[in-house]
Amino acid sequence: MHKLKLGVFCLWMSLTAEAHPKFPTSPYLERKVRFWERVFAEFKSHQIVIHDRFEPNVVVGVIDLPDYGYDNPLDPEARTLLERQLKLYNEALDDFHKQGAEARRLSPRHRKIWQAYRQEPTARQRLLAGETSMRSQGGLADTFRQAADNARLYLPRMERIFRAHGLPPELTRMVFVESMFNLNARSKVGASGFWQLMPETARAYLKVNRKIDQRNSPFLATEAAAKILKNNHAVLKSWPLAITAYNHGLNGMKRAVAQTGTRDLHTIVTSYESPSFGFASRNFYAEFVAAKRIYEKHKSRQASKDLAKER
Repeated sequence: MHKLKLGVFCLWMSLTAEAHPKFPTSPYLERKVRFWERVFAEFKSHQIVIHDRFEPNVVVGVIDLPDYGYDNPLDPEARTLLERQLKLYNEALDDFHKQGAEARRLSPRHRKIWQAYRQEPTARQRLLAGETSMRSQGGLADTFRQAADNARLYLPRMERIFRAHGLPPELTRMVFVESMFNLNARSKVGASGFWQLMPETARAYLKVNRKIDQRNSPFLATEAAAKILKNNHAVLKSWPLAITAYNHGLNGMKRAVAQTGTRDLHTIVTSYESPSFGFASRNFYAEFVAAKRIYEKHKSRQASKDLAKER
């Protein structure tokens, strides 16, 4: 009888652990994760994905820059091409708002849009209501592979730092989203280093002045990131929210929780309204989950290759 009770208890614990993982997703968030998995593993840096801003998994086209004589999305002529293509796609969206599903007959571009949207009921509803728009996203598959190779030099120590702070070591995969393990990563707004720390945030944990900038030390910055994430989680009581707060700010996520009355990230992403809560913040957690998954696959493949060499 005791063995039966113990068995039932263990089964319950197993099911509970599966139902409440550290980094959970909802069906909606999972669709975002799948999009970022494709960005990290399928689309390369010379490919530009045209997709729905609110439902990124709705991909309407992929522009292959080599086909146009470019191999760099930052090339001025390539940027002009992308802007023109986005304008055409967004004009086509207006046609669906005005004419409904019949707009699919207007051109091959319209047919591609309809084929992409008709598979997703919520996205299709937004399309016909005129409540969506397109954006472009550069592929990162080749960049991610290189970053995954570079990460092997840093992740073991970074994981030890996170464990020492009582944090899940998988959180270190956030660096793929922040900087792709690029030591020279700098943002237009002043963020720097592996963890893309802003100067005002970093100064609470590191030396940041004209002579010394410890944000660019991989392991000192990791210590700072661990402390930030630990505090985020202590306040927000949720890893999805704590991770999103790393991008959006702790006070921003506290306001999101207060406005929506929930700690459910799915609800916040779909209903929280704030000028600063843009595409990057709404997708940051999904990007992290995708990066974590893709890196684990990469690590598994690399381990198989290393084992084969030893044989």
